[in-house]
Amino acid sequence: MSSMDHAYYKQSDTKGAQIIKLVPEDRLSNLPIDILHHILSFLDATDVTRTSALGKNWRNIWSSVPSLKFDFNVFQVQRPYLQLNYCECLSKFWVFFFWTFLMREAPQVTELRILCHYFDVEQFHLLLGLFATQNVKELQFEARFTVVDYPFSRALSESLSALRRYYDGSVKIQFSTAFGNLKSLRLVAVYFNDAKITAELFTNCGVLENLSLEYCRMQMLEVLNISASNLKKFTFLNMHRSIFNVHLFHGRLNMHTPNLENFYYNGPVLCWEFSNTSSVNHAMIEVSNETYDVLREPKLAATISALNCAKALSLPSVVPLYLARFRCGSRCHLPNTRSLRLGMLYTSRCMEGLINLLRLTPNLKILSMEFTLGFEDNWKSRDEDVACLSHHLKEVRITGSRYPAFQVELLKFLLQNAKVLENIQIDQEEQELDPKKLYALRTVNLASKSVALMITSISASGKRKCVSFNLGISEESSGPTKLSLV
Repeated sequence: MSSMDHAYYKQSDTKGAQIIKLVPEDRLSNLPIDILHHILSFLDATDVTRTSALGKNWRNIWSSVPSLKFDFNVFQVQRPYLQLNYCECLSKFWVFFFWTFLMREAPQVTELRILCHYFDVEQFHLLLGLFATQNVKELQFEARFTVVDYPFSRALSESLSALRRYYDGSVKIQFSTAFGNLKSLRLVAVYFNDAKITAELFTNCGVLENLSLEYCRMQMLEVLNISASNLKKFTFLNMHRSIFNVHLFHGRLNMHTPNLENFYYNGPVLCWEFSNTSSVNHAMIEVSNETYDVLREPKLAATISALNCAKALSLPSVVPLYLARFRCGSRCHLPNTRSLRLGMLYTSRCMEGLINLLRLTPNLKILSMEFTLGFEDNWKSRDEDVACLSHHLKEVRITGSRYPAFQVELLKFLLQNAKVLENIQIDQEEQELDPKKLYALRTVNLASKSVALMITSISASGKRKCVSFNLGISEESSGPTKLSLV
């Protein structure tokens, strides 16, 4: 019977007669508690607490959900019905947040996300103690606005004071900077308005393993110290969401993170110092275009040398431009780098910087180049004695080929100098580099025995077209070794 998928029949005796009652089946309530928690984790905390009105079985489920999200925009929808002004609504939001936290039955909150219109480091400092009592593992704060100091920015402190008045004192919460069991922290657009608190905030991070600072206001800080012995991943987006960059951090970044494995930075060139980078596997640095004119030797040389232990390194095009002007020598030596992803421009200066950078990475095996804006000039390939080209470089990936003549000269340079090269892969838009132009490579003295060349073109509609070549030494050629295309 198909209706059995939606209901079940209950049979009972009443005065000797059999009565069959149709009882709707509550499949949702009968799900395992772990699945219910997972479903509720996608809802805002206001909707999660409302599930207590669904029935007796749902009365206390909300209090054990390990993943919570508090979004002020969702809470603000109630504002017209509650007849509250904006500041009163914000204050009520924080009261709701505190009481939801304190009335929970679960021993810990695995993941907590708070989205509000304004948030500063003082408010974050007040909440850390509460998070420690709930054993929060993953924490994310995201502010909507950061440019203006809004008059309602003290709503959290006011709500905290109100909570202390209402609270019966049976449990005392110590608000401190203790991170407790916090393993992941993400702060988005938070205002670091108190340098003293910030100085203490990241100096003892307990078991913190993942730290992300994104679009935060840090113009008041001269030094940012991060000391976390267990930190494995650090992301620092030192930029603003809008076109205005007046709130960026331009001071000094000091990091004592002996177990750091992944480092990502995007922003202006900084002075920074790493006490230990021996465990770094991947480091990625992006520099905004407006900082290209700030090619100051001490900062950029320190940036490169600080990451000399990284096994995989991603650098912007400002680095080869800088290295074309300054030869850093041993200060920027990168002996541990095996994989390099590099931003490039179509200029002779950038190519000269690339060659200098290859000298600094003697053990490089994989080179990825992403070409962006620039202008084509008359750079010509030549023979160069570079350690990584002679002994280690096996794979090259090129993205964004726009100028065919420049591209061919780049390929000539790789083919005539890379002695153990095996693969070259070019990803481009449709018809940017005509494969027929590659026949100009027939005059190149091939350094490697065999190289597989693949060109992938992607049309505007997303259609992919691949052309493959096998480049090898011709057995029939006499004199200088020539290139044969098979």
